[in-house]
Amino acid sequence: MSDEPLMPSEVRRKVLSQHREIEQMLSELETGVGHLGDGTVDAGQVKRAAYALRGILELHMNFEETHMVPAINDADGFGPERARHLNAEHAEQRKELDRLVEQIREASSVDDLKASVTKLAEMLRKDIDEEEREYVNEKLLHDHIMPSDTFGG
Repeated sequence: MSDEPLMPSEVRRKVLSQHREIEQMLSELETGVGHLGDGTVDAGQVKRAAYALRGILELHMNFEETHMVPAINDADGFGPERARHLNAEHAEQRKELDRLVEQIREASSVDDLKASVTKLAEMLRKDIDEEEREYVNEKLLHDHIMPSDTFGG
C-alpha cells in the first residue's frame, strides 16, 4: 500500500465502495442466520462469518483513519473537530463491535444468535448511514484544485 495521500474524491469513492461491500457481507450474514435450523447453515458458520466481518471492519476503520481523517481535517475550518469526532466514534464502534461479536460467539441458542446478528446489522447500517451523511459526501470530500502559482509569476 502506498503512503502517498489520496485525493479526497478518491477517499470518498473507496469508502463508499467499502460500505457497499460491508452491507453485502451483512446481508449474507443475515441470510445465513435465516437458514439456521433448515440444515443448510450451522451456528459455527454464522459465528465464523461474524468474526471475519469484525476483521474486515477493523481494516475499513484503519483505512478511514489513515485516509479519510486527514482529508476531513483539511476540508475546512471544522475539519479538526470532525476528525476528533470520527476518531471517537470509531473507538466506541470498536468496543460495541467486540461486545456484539463476543455475544454472537457465545450464543447458545438459535434465537440468541439471531438476536445478536440483528443487533450487529442494525448498528452497522445506522453507523454507515450516519457516516455517509456526516463525512462521506461530495460537499466535504472533494478535490481542491488550486493553481500552484496564483499570480503566474
